[in-house]
Amino acid sequence: MAEQISPPFQAGVGIGRPRLGFALTAILIVFYFGFVGLGAFAPAVLAKPLVDGGTVTVAFAYGLFVIALGVALTGIYVLIANREVI
Repeated sequence: MAEQISPPFQAGVGIGRPRLGFALTAILIVFYFGFVGLGAFAPAVLAKPLVDGGTVTVAFAYGLFVIALGVALTGIYVLIANREVI
């Protein structure tokens, strides 16, 4: 069977934006490894309550932030990558 390649793909549309993808991935990696690094080298910082007398720790808030950042950066990539090529 011969492969069929759609015209937009042949024109380079739909391939993505590798530079943008790498930049957004680098941002997430910095925050993720910051979280892991704090856990490895400064666990006391992550063990502190977010608010005095509270039960939610900095680790929990930072972890949620990293997850939310991943979702947000994915959304940003999708919005930018799916724009029509001018």
